[in-house]
Amino acid sequence: MQRKIIKVTALLCVAIFVYLIIRANPKELLRLLGRLSAFGIITLILLRLLFWGLRTWSWRTVLGCCSRCPVSFATLFWAEMAGHAVGHFTPSAKLGGDAIRAMMLGPVPKNQSLASVVVDKTIELIATILMMSLGLFITLARIRMGSTQRLVFLSLTAFTAALIAVFFRQQRKGLFVWILECLKKLHIRSRYLEAKRERLIETDVVIADFYANHRRRFLQVFLQYIAMTLLWAVEMHLSFYFIGMHTITPLKSFLITMLGIVANIVPVIPAGIGIYDMSYLPIFAIFSVPLRYGITVVLLRRLLNLLMAAIGLLPMLRLRARPPVKGEVAAVPISSPPAENN
Repeated sequence: MQRKIIKVTALLCVAIFVYLIIRANPKELLRLLGRLSAFGIITLILLRLLFWGLRTWSWRTVLGCCSRCPVSFATLFWAEMAGHAVGHFTPSAKLGGDAIRAMMLGPVPKNQSLASVVVDKTIELIATILMMSLGLFITLARIRMGSTQRLVFLSLTAFTAALIAVFFRQQRKGLFVWILECLKKLHIRSRYLEAKRERLIETDVVIADFYANHRRRFLQVFLQYIAMTLLWAVEMHLSFYFIGMHTITPLKSFLITMLGIVANIVPVIPAGIGIYDMSYLPIFAIFSVPLRYGITVVLLRRLLNLLMAAIGLLPMLRLRARPPVKGEVAAVPISSPPAENN
């Protein structure tokens, strides 16, 4: 039944995507895409590669605090790209991609690699929600918006912020143990998770240690993710500019990007087909962006995403099994005992 629901939803979203392209006039979209010069294409690709390079740098900073195992930048970069590929092509979205990241660190103990991914993802989400909230605040202050639109944006922002706050709080106490306890209270038992309880507890120790003893690193990574969000807005602005919409202002591009982040919060359909595009329609209307330009930019960003995802498949195809590190639990670098789980 669950698979049928996913398939039906996917087909519906694909139909919506096709409808939006037809509505925007395919010939006009191709004409606008044809305005892209070689310089514009190369610039956008380089910006996207810079974005993934910064993400890798941030993750490397976190991993350096969670593990003593040396991992090259190239290894982390390819793990990031592989995670993006899984998230782009499967309904698991970000969750499946993050799991792949943790699995592709080779000799790094799994509890340490998992802890680094959880912390890195949490800091990314905190920075993203902050910037999204800033964009929403500026939009509400400068632009008239219908009551329904206000309610939707405010509700989604508040809900996401509350969810991240709970997630962050539980990490400092013991995230995985908390999850196991919640499942137990719901009378849901997972033999796999129960068998991995000790490993998950060790992972909680590494996570708690990062927040307790690496606050400067936390701030550093947080600021790097703020910079990445701004880079995302720069790419949006240049995408409009390169297809001929020279009247777009940097502020509008920034606000469109921040409000559009909500499209990436829905991890249901592979590549967010339909959902991503529909979520941008009211945003384009709010900022008076012609539909043909808006849909063209969405298509352009989709092509860039697809290119990065295709690149991310390469390390997965070349992945070779490596022997596990002996004494993984003992190798966990901790400097303080885990906090008690309430």
